[in-house]
Amino acid sequence: MKNYLIIFLLSISAVFYSQEKQPKVGLVLSGGGAKGFAHVAVLKEIDKAGIQLDYIGGTSMGAIVGGLYAAGFSAIQIEEVIKNTDFESLLRDIIPRSTSTFFEKEYLEKTMITLPVKSGKIGLPKAVSRGQNILSFLFELLDSTENLDDFSKLPIPFFCIATDVENGGEVVLEKGSLPLALRASGSFPTLLDPVIFDSKLLVDGGIANNFPVSIMKSKGMDIVIGVDVEGKLYKKEKLTSVISILNQIVSYQMYNKSKEEKEKLDVYIHPDIFEYSVVDFDKKDEILERGEVEAKKFTKIFTEIAAKQTNKKKRKK
Repeated sequence: MKNYLIIFLLSISAVFYSQEKQPKVGLVLSGGGAKGFAHVAVLKEIDKAGIQLDYIGGTSMGAIVGGLYAAGFSAIQIEEVIKNTDFESLLRDIIPRSTSTFFEKEYLEKTMITLPVKSGKIGLPKAVSRGQNILSFLFELLDSTENLDDFSKLPIPFFCIATDVENGGEVVLEKGSLPLALRASGSFPTLLDPVIFDSKLLVDGGIANNFPVSIMKSKGMDIVIGVDVEGKLYKKEKLTSVISILNQIVSYQMYNKSKEEKEKLDVYIHPDIFEYSVVDFDKKDEILERGEVEAKKFTKIFTEIAAKQTNKKKRKK
């Protein structure tokens, strides 16, 4: 009887020891607009290796991809969503003609541009798109999170970054509506309208913190994997549009801060997507392929990390 008790106590100790020593793994996904599609390829390799992610954080497109994965989508499912979605129509807020009123069909279709009117005065729009279609799309995808307002309660705990328009400060979003938080984090200036979230007016998180590695480290993660889809500053010959010039201006501070964050990573992944821009949504297949090429270089590392995780939870999908 005494021997059985000793064996039982040893087995209990071994379980607690292995749980204590199992490394917690966090994943950080940077912003980058359409270039963020490459994140999906890395998630596919993480799935194949069997890594259990204990926390996910992201900015802009990294927030959207990471948020979907944290909510239970597999990497393959997210890839299918990307391939089957017309992002240009989403951004342009195009809706089926059959849903338009008679007035809209008769008059609005004949106009080149619609300007807002406030207090009897004609103004200018805040951005090219109001982003209503994108928000509706996110609500549709994430309807299972409707009654959840704490992102730490998702199948994988999650946070994302936005920027406060009033002061340019970083805002960490961890509670509230997940679809609205993702929409706020990805509100690229001039492309999408800002979002009011928790009484703050928010735009793209990339302006304040495009690669939130330090925040992930503060969550108690032992190993932090970072996927960087930032580009490079353009030469003057390529600065030919409002979006490209604005992106260049935003990038000055962004790249300097991200450089410091990269040094804190345990695994740094940067797909070769420098030739693509933040609005190259029509080149999603090429970007996904480039991401896959880079992700496969880390198969061995991912397998080694997964092998250290001896007590994995079954992931909800």
